[in-house]
Amino acid sequence: LKSICFSCLVGESQRCHAESLFTYLQTGAQILCTVLLIKPGAWSHSLARILKKIDLEKFIVVGMKHINLEPDIALGLLSSEVKQDPAGLEAHCTYLTSGTALVLCLQRPNAVKKLIDLLGPEDPKLAQALDPFLWRAQYGISTVQNGFYGSKSYQIAVRDMKLFFPEGLCCAECQTLEEEEV
Repeated sequence: LKSICFSCLVGESQRCHAESLFTYLQTGAQILCTVLLIKPGAWSHSLARILKKIDLEKFIVVGMKHINLEPDIALGLLSSEVKQDPAGLEAHCTYLTSGTALVLCLQRPNAVKKLIDLLGPEDPKLAQALDPFLWRAQYGISTVQNGFYGSKSYQIAVRDMKLFFPEGLCCAECQTLEEEEV
């Protein structure tokens, strides 16, 4: 097989490392980290059940923090759609800063996509209609109080890990975080 630059092919890094496609396929899915923020209210009532779901989905918790979000950090977690609606923006920021949140850094193969798939749509009613086992369907109350925030892409996960875990993580596989550029 011909050597290719797989990193550039999938856009994961600006640094190129030529490797055989066969070698890449043999190694399997890359172990990645992602961030799950359990919003105020959701974690204090359901932490044991949420942690059980995390374990059943083969995630490994490599970082955990109990925090009070500052308004600027809460604003940075919101989507561009939410930011365009002043009333929605205010409701989200008020809720996110209303109490303590639990931030987890989770690790597993294809962590970002797997977590987003498990969370489901941000609207718990839509999540319930799609699949009652989606996490937001089970723990969400409204589009504002939907239970969870999850990093939507690997680049956002790297940004979130640096934001919430600047002191580092307890796993060797995530040491590449230091090398990643957001």
